[in-house]
Amino acid sequence: MDSWVAIDFETANGSRASACSVAVARVKGEEVVDRFATLIRPPAGHGRFEYRNTQIHGIQASDVVSAPGWRQVWSRLDEFVGDDPLVAHNASFDTSVIRAANTAAGIPWPAMRYACTMVIAKQTWPMPSYRLPDVAAAAGVNLARHHEAASDTLAAAGILVAQQRAHGVDSIDGLMNSARVSWGRIYDGGYDTCRRR
Repeated sequence: MDSWVAIDFETANGSRASACSVAVARVKGEEVVDRFATLIRPPAGHGRFEYRNTQIHGIQASDVVSAPGWRQVWSRLDEFVGDDPLVAHNASFDTSVIRAANTAAGIPWPAMRYACTMVIAKQTWPMPSYRLPDVAAAAGVNLARHHEAASDTLAAAGILVAQQRAHGVDSIDGLMNSARVSWGRIYDGGYDTCRRR
């Protein structure tokens, strides 16, 4: 049975290293079997909260004063994800947060593969917009609160399950093949984006 981890980050400012919130959800088959979410104190030098970002997600500097730092959060995330692939909507953003925050904290990049539900949606449903709320609606997935990490993570998980059904497959590998999408990958010193073949 397939096992994978949906993920979503929010950032404090325009720096991809400024992770201030994350949520993950492990999916086996079509069921969420484990979840984890936390606020994050961004790495040193990246903790400025810009008005625009706070307007989007509602998180302020005062909210993360006692939150765990990136090093502690990454240790938990790395353990949670294990060898499972990541899934995110607009995964190029979320995986760039991992790379940038790890670099800022002096942590090596992990080796992992990932799938992007936005890229797959473009190969699945003809739509004028592929923003998360629009794709969630097309997939029949409830998006409780956009830009709240736990809500966005569950929406991405539901979208991927809907995409599997739309393609008549029961695994991510089967979905990637049917949608003609290549896995994204992070590896020591580099990365490949998830993209249409």
